[in-house]
Amino acid sequence: MAYWIDKQQHINDFISRANQILPEDNPLFFSGSFMSGQTKRPDILFIGINPGHRQWRNIAARKADTQLVAYKASPCQYIEDAKGGNRFAKRVIDIACDGDSDRLTHCAETSLLSYFASPTESVIKAQLKQLPKPMQEEHRQLMELDFVAINPKHIVCIGWRTFDEFIKRYSTPDKINGYQAGRMGHAHLVTKQAPIAINGKDKDVKMMDYYARAEVESIPVHGVRHFSTPLSQAMLEDMRGIFQKIWHDIAADRY
Repeated sequence: MAYWIDKQQHINDFISRANQILPEDNPLFFSGSFMSGQTKRPDILFIGINPGHRQWRNIAARKADTQLVAYKASPCQYIEDAKGGNRFAKRVIDIACDGDSDRLTHCAETSLLSYFASPTESVIKAQLKQLPKPMQEEHRQLMELDFVAINPKHIVCIGWRTFDEFIKRYSTPDKINGYQAGRMGHAHLVTKQAPIAINGKDKDVKMMDYYARAEVESIPVHGVRHFSTPLSQAMLEDMRGIFQKIWHDIAADRY
């Protein structure tokens, strides 16, 4: 528990210092949680780039809603989001949990690029770039995952940007098909592909990657095409089958 308490305090301290440096009209935003769900030995650790933010231009609300609070365990965020009708969270349940939201009780979710929310990845990158170099490095270290403390059974990186950055950050040459694959992401791994219409036009069809598998620190790492992007029926059906196998393996691991 000390790891989670100390990390939360470090995040609170960082954002307090950072917002004294950043422009008054461009503060960092933190919801108060850097990882939700079963944080110790989760069945699946879901990883995204960083939390989204839909009312970014409301500066007063952004400041008022930032939560600098002590660490408190909370259910996986996808559970609440799905109940509220969030399309992405509902897809996580449909595709990755075989339609069973109860499975999220034993899962966790977190972010790779930053725990601070933004409307796009480029926005949080631009904010962090305005900080002094030592603080940029501090933030990078703050985002490091402690595989010993979390010890997930499986990791799912949602979106190729997340998967590629995760592999680049954590892989070693002996873990994933050699140095090139370990450092350059899904483009140098064997991926599953399927045709999908671009811009909704049947005549404009392109083969797109939708799944890749790797291993880091002896943990299976699954990369998937982002669930918020268009997915063909063939992609959906095959990914559901892949995750059914993952859950079968997780169940077998309990005995």
